[in-house]
Parts: sequence; C-alpha cells; structure tokens
Amino acid sequence: MVLEGEMMSVFSPQLIDLHLAHSDKHGAISKLAAMVVASGRGDNADLITRDVLARDAMGTPQIDGIAIPHARTDGVQTSCVVVARSKGVQFGEGEDSAKIIIMILVPIQARDEHIKILSHLARKLIEPKVKEVLHNAEDPLEIIKVLNSD
Repeated sequence: MVLEGEMMSVFSPQLIDLHLAHSDKHGAISKLAAMVVASGRGDNADLITRDVLARDAMGTPQIDGIAIPHARTDGVQTSCVVVARSKGVQFGEGEDSAKIIIMILVPIQARDEHIKILSHLARKLIEPKVKEVLHNAEDPLEIIKVLNSD
C-alpha cells in the first residue's frame, strides 16, 4: 500500500519479524519500535514505544488473534507498518494473546493516514488467505505481497 504522495510503501522486509521473542506488550512494542529506527523510518524508539503504549491504553483493535496497535508519533518521519509473529502477546485484559502484531505508525502531522492504513488492513484481515499467510509464511515478501494487494 503506497499512500497518496508517498514514494515508498508502508511495508518493508526490514519491518517484519517472523520470530518475535517478546511475550509482554511493552517488550514487543519496544522491539518493533527499534526495528522502525533501524529501518531509517524513525529516529526515536523510546518515543514510538511511549506513543503506541499511550494509544494502547484506549484499546488496541484485535481481530482473530491479530493485534493492531497504532499511533501518530514524532518518532517516525515516514508512515510504516511493522508485522511480527510471536507465541503470544497479551494486549487487553480478558482477550486472547495475539500471535500476530501489526503495528501502524504515522508521523504526527499525517492527520488521517493511520485511519486509511487501518481500514485497508481491516479489509485484508477478513480474508482467510491473508490470515493463513500471516500465520504460516516464512518469507517476509509473501506477507508484504498479501497485505499490499488490493
């Protein structure tokens, strides 16, 4: 998915972790934020982590074991989506652990870009084939292809 006016896709192989070791929410978000900084799309992993966790306090959307934490943050310069597969991360009390995390980050001035990305992903995540790929793919490019398709 390439947003209007953007030259770069929000997806990247650098932003996919198929073996996330963290099982706690803070550790998982922190690791994903570090990936964003390492990819060059952000410059402040601590700020990204704080902003995502602050937004998470209002609730994180979760669909069939797929959590979608998201935030507008000054910690990123370029909108991006980070995808991770884990043994399970608890996002909300009383909810099942998320085996897949899809974190959406947009610059603070991006206005409604995160809504466009979230809407696109919500439509994709109702497709059984997409969920199957997220849970089983061993190639990050396969995940990007299925999430990026229209």
